[in-house]
Amino acid sequence: MDAIRVLADDLTGACDVAAELLPWPGGVAVEAAVGTRPPLPPGTLAVRNTQSRTLPAAAAGARVRSALADVRPEWSGLVLKKVDTGLRGAFGAEIDAAMDGLGIDEAFVLPAIPEIGRTTQGGRQLIGGVPVHQTAFARDPQNPIRDASVAAAIRATGGRKVGGIGLGAVRGGLAAAVDAARADGAQVLVCDAETDADLERAVRGLLLRGRPLLLVGSTGLARALRRVLRTEHAGRPRPVARPAPASGQGILVVAGSAHPATRSQIERAVARRLVDALVVDPAGDAEAIGLAATRRLRAGAAVALVAPEAPDAGGSDGVVAALRRAALSALSRVRPAGLVLVGGETAYHVLEGLGLPPLWVESRLCPMVVRSRLAAGPYGGLAMVTKGGSTGAPDVLGAIVRQLGRGGR
Repeated sequence: MDAIRVLADDLTGACDVAAELLPWPGGVAVEAAVGTRPPLPPGTLAVRNTQSRTLPAAAAGARVRSALADVRPEWSGLVLKKVDTGLRGAFGAEIDAAMDGLGIDEAFVLPAIPEIGRTTQGGRQLIGGVPVHQTAFARDPQNPIRDASVAAAIRATGGRKVGGIGLGAVRGGLAAAVDAARADGAQVLVCDAETDADLERAVRGLLLRGRPLLLVGSTGLARALRRVLRTEHAGRPRPVARPAPASGQGILVVAGSAHPATRSQIERAVARRLVDALVVDPAGDAEAIGLAATRRLRAGAAVALVAPEAPDAGGSDGVVAALRRAALSALSRVRPAGLVLVGGETAYHVLEGLGLPPLWVESRLCPMVVRSRLAAGPYGGLAMVTKGGSTGAPDVLGAIVRQLGRGGR
């Protein structure tokens, strides 16, 4: 049984955390869905995607329990549970499910990603110093955020008492602060962090707790964990079988995120003539859009299938379904040289149409942008880049397309 288990609530997040854990002696792979459990080389660290962020609380909890169903009662390892640092999803239900599955009575939540300006201060989640409920996350079409309190997000769907560990305690006196919060009945403890050093301090202290140990957070936590454990996993990575690169035509981008960051990135790439954008209207003919994309791909172009700018009356599910149909229409006719998937729901549904192959994670191109290869199936070896919809500079999409176009292997 692996000493470390990693779960993520959506596919792009699974890739993000996987990349932060590199290098790993046997490599890192992403299992695209709970229950797929593909055969992987010995020593591979598998990140399991529960794809639960947009599910109701009960269903999200069930996904997490399923992902931990093979943990034996005597297991004494560590679980890293990736959640959304914008506070979207059934936080509390997923934490409760993980604690129940592991048979433990404490969990630690560290959602900061200081590298991209996401910090936790006084138990509130900030993005660039602005409370998360005052950012674009307040307008999320599926889960609009109304409160920056991490504890409130947990309590909304969870049943355990939540406590807080302030920044002063993280930087000195963590053990005493944890013991005091536990004595007060708290079982889920939210830890402040403003810097990567804060996260590393917290991880070093928390690794002294009993096992199994549940740490909840995102890429900042994953990076801190890797750095703290680096002496344990030091040395040259072992050679492992990786999917062979495969040639193709053009670059296919599928962008379903409604976040302004994604919209800006598409507009910049189009303005610089790096990408041809095709709007996929849920009420239109997605198959025909896919055929139009095919022609461009065969000509060696980069083409982006994008959601309409105006919100769809049928909700985001209809948009994602239309994007999936258009993407699969193109992929059934031509194999691109690279595939770019923007947004966790979009990435999952496109890959579902390809049989949910495992992903062999190769590198982090920049924060929250990860390069991998499909490890099996008819598209095995296809280079793929995933990107969360809420992150990245305006030029990042163009940079991704250029990198894939060079065939950087």
